[in-house]
Amino acid sequence: DCKHLLKELLPAIITRLHTSFSIATLTGEDKEHLEGVQGLLCGLIQVLVIELDIECVGPHADAAMQNLLQVLQLKNATCHEEAFSATSALCDRLEGDFIKYMDVLMPFLEMGLKNFQAFHVCSIAVGLVGDIARSIEKGISPHCNTIMTALVQSLQNPALHRSVKPPVLSCFGDIAMALEAGFEPYLNVSLMMLMQASQTQVPEDDEDLIYFVNQLREAVLEAYTGIIQGLKDGGRTDLVQPYIVHIMTFIETLSSDENKDDEVLSKAAGLLGDIASAMGPYPDVRALLTKPFVGSLLTEAFQNGDPTTQETCNWARGAIQAIM
Repeated sequence: DCKHLLKELLPAIITRLHTSFSIATLTGEDKEHLEGVQGLLCGLIQVLVIELDIECVGPHADAAMQNLLQVLQLKNATCHEEAFSATSALCDRLEGDFIKYMDVLMPFLEMGLKNFQAFHVCSIAVGLVGDIARSIEKGISPHCNTIMTALVQSLQNPALHRSVKPPVLSCFGDIAMALEAGFEPYLNVSLMMLMQASQTQVPEDDEDLIYFVNQLREAVLEAYTGIIQGLKDGGRTDLVQPYIVHIMTFIETLSSDENKDDEVLSKAAGLLGDIASAMGPYPDVRALLTKPFVGSLLTEAFQNGDPTTQETCNWARGAIQAIM
C-alpha cells in the first residue's frame, strides 16, 4: 500500500509547481522547457487527486487551485490542458465545496471555452463545465449566462473543430440536470442547437464521418436526457412537452439507420424510458410511445448483449407499460 507516499507527494508536487514560477528563463528554449515541466506537474497533481480520498486532498486544495490558476495565466495551450484536467479532478473530489473557487476560476474557464484555435483546451474546458455542474449543482447558476453564451458561440463558430461539438451538446444536459427548472432561460437556444445537430447526415461510405455522427447523436441523446430529467426534477416538464414530437422523430430516424452504433442504441433506449417516466401524463406523448419503432428499437438494443443496456431496456419497457 503506497497511499501514504502519495499523500506526502501531493503537497511536495504543489510546492514544486509553486517554486517553478520564480525560476528565471533567459531564452525561448528555457521558457518552453519550464512550461513543459509545469504541465507535467499539473498532470501529476491530477493523478494524485484522483488516487487520494478527500481527507488527503482537502487540506491541500487551496494551494493546488492557487497554483493551477497561475498556470492558466501562462500563454501555453498544453499547460492549460493539464491545468484544466487537474482542476476537473479537484472538482470531482471536492464536490459541493468546489463552489468557493468559482469566482476566481470563471475568467480562465471562459477563455478556455472560447479558445477555438487550441481545440483540445476548449474540449477539456467543456468537460470541466460538466464536472462543475455535477459537483456544485445549482451553485453553478450565477455563472450560467457566461457559460451558456460561450457554449452557444462555440457551436456557431465555423472554426470550431468538429470533435468539440459532441461534448458541448452533452454539456447542455449536465447544466440542465444541475439547474432543474432554472434551466428555462436556456431551454429554447439549447433545443435549437440540438435540433440542428440531430439533422446531420453523412455519406454511407465515409467511416470517419459515420463515427463522428454517432458521437454527435450520442451527445444529443445525452443532452435531451439531462434536460428532461432536470425539468422533471424541477416540476416543469411542460416546458419541454412542445418539443417531444421532434425528439421522438429523431429517435425514429435513428432506429432505421443501419450505421448507428451500440452506444447510440443504448442512449436512445434510456431516453425513451425517461420520456415515459417524465412525460407520461401527456396523452400525445403516450400516443407517440405506442409507435412500432419504439418496441423495435428496444428489442434491437436488448439484443446487442450488453448487460447494462439490457437493464436499461427492461427499465424503459416497464416505464412505458406503466403509463399505458
